Amino acid sequence: MEIIKIATIALAGIIAASIVRSYKEEYAIYVVIATVIIIFMMALSKLAIVFEFLGSIYGQITYGKTFFPIIIKVLAVAYLADFTAQLCEDAGEKAIGSKVELAGKVIIFYMAIPILMAILELINSLL
Repeated sequence: MEIIKIATIALAGIIAASIVRSYKEEYAIYVVIATVIIIFMMALSKLAIVFEFLGSIYGQITYGKTFFPIIIKVLAVAYLADFTAQLCEDAGEKAIGSKVELAGKVIIFYMAIPILMAILELINSLL
């Protein structure tokens, strides 16, 4: 199972970061970043499968094709903003992490405007 590999890498990263922290605290963040990147790369292989599945669904739908790419982009922004914010917090920069989260939310809202407009037009046509 993939999650066992990921959990093992995470635990090894925690142990390595703790050992490095006892000698040179400023280098521990590099161990954490390397561990996170390895885990992220492992997850990306599964993400490719998810995108293939979503691509097959996209080929089958008839209504809402214009919104499908927007939803995928929104998900990508959400995951990337969350990943970056957590990395910032791990580095001790919680203020930067919270601003990354805020920027992600603003970008998601901006990207969702066409969907909101379509919903408002639909409601307006029903009234």
